[in-house]
Amino acid sequence: MFSKRKTKKQVPIGCLSRMCMVSDVSVSTICLILLSCLGTTMAGWVDPDTPKGFHKTKALTDIDKRQYKLVFSDEFEQEGRSFADGEDPKWTAINKNDYTNDALHFYSSDNARVTNGVMNITTEEKVNEYRAFNEKTKKFYADKKHIQSGMLQGWNKFCLTGGIVEFRAKLPGDSGTGGLWPALWMLGNLARATYVGSSDFMWPYSYNQCNE
Repeated sequence: MFSKRKTKKQVPIGCLSRMCMVSDVSVSTICLILLSCLGTTMAGWVDPDTPKGFHKTKALTDIDKRQYKLVFSDEFEQEGRSFADGEDPKWTAINKNDYTNDALHFYSSDNARVTNGVMNITTEEKVNEYRAFNEKTKKFYADKKHIQSGMLQGWNKFCLTGGIVEFRAKLPGDSGTGGLWPALWMLGNLARATYVGSSDFMWPYSYNQCNE
């Protein structure tokens, strides 16, 4: 949910409230529903706050008649939860520059916060100075950006090879107005978002089994 309170420098980028698995925006619940044949070892990934009514589901079409079992969920009910690197078992809020698509912002874990059962990602005016790398000259240089935002990743946290992903999120802005690019997406573990070299030609691909 978005706060209706207006501020001069901080803008809500999104809120996620029910998620069954995700990455950039504001979330309130995440649920990942896979075939029960994946085994019971996944039980620890199901949030105890997820209502029992969401532990099973079916596909939207009659082509797939199988029943799916919930193996991952996140309700974001823990107030003040930290997503800084190494502090959360399910997610990481990255701290780094993003040069994808000429992005104007710097990502900070401070901009991904849980409040009132919702994971909020915000964008604000804030200067960040950092060491950047020029891929053409292969040299580092000093750079800075004046906008700070957040990205939540599940990279290298949880393994799945197929199933149903559900989430509930509220995104900001108008679909016909440019400037904001809130998004939730999935990317195979062979690559990592914002590490551009790793994702070249990798978007459709990942491992075909979970062996760790």
